[in-house]
Amino acid sequence: MAQEMYKHDAMLHIVWSVATIDKKSGEEKTVTPEEDDYLDTIRKREEIDIDWSDFNAKRKSLGYNRNVIIDEACKAIRGCGQAWKVKTLGYMMRMAWTSQEGDPENNMSDKEWSLILRAQSELGLSDDERKNSYQDLPSK
Repeated sequence: MAQEMYKHDAMLHIVWSVATIDKKSGEEKTVTPEEDDYLDTIRKREEIDIDWSDFNAKRKSLGYNRNVIIDEACKAIRGCGQAWKVKTLGYMMRMAWTSQEGDPENNMSDKEWSLILRAQSELGLSDDERKNSYQDLPSK
């Protein structure tokens, strides 16, 4: 049985899922350099000590199945305090805004928005919590 996710790796997995959700079939590179850099910004800001080999192994053990990864991450984050849940959602929103995904009017794709709303629901957060979640987080 695979090891369960803990709050730090769960946050990184769910935020990374936002970055990878717009991958087109057959594309070699799944994220932009800005998205890659932003994940590292989160890691540094939250002082998360992560072994990227373990991070990637976890994704592989879950079959790279985004829905399973998100379910596992939300399960871990639901056990955390409200502030951690709100912060995770805020990082998801900031990640979605990190690079333009084909919509000149909005830096967030429909797939990214849908994932954010799913996480908000699964984590039991209100619209106001979502709207204020990113205010004190770094944008780059």
